[in-house]
Amino acid sequence: MDNILDGLNFDNDKFDENLDQLTELVFKKLIERYGPIYPLNFTTNKEEILMGELARLSTILCMLEEHEEFEKCAMIKKRIRNIEENLNNMNND
Repeated sequence: MDNILDGLNFDNDKFDENLDQLTELVFKKLIERYGPIYPLNFTTNKEEILMGELARLSTILCMLEEHEEFEKCAMIKKRIRNIEENLNNMNND
């Protein structure tokens, strides 16, 4: 973990261990309050799945652009175009 805490004799291993414990506690509280939530299987139709993948890839694209990883951007853009074509074809049928 590279951040400002590195120069303060910060114990990354202990932090990770504490973070894992906190994650478990939060997850247990969520299950107690809302019941079993994993896996979330809300999407069953192809259009919803494609829209979800489009949103995910768009997010990844933004992150890659910020890090100036343009070769990866080109690959993601190609996948986005393919999904958009599939969605357009679905709407035209």
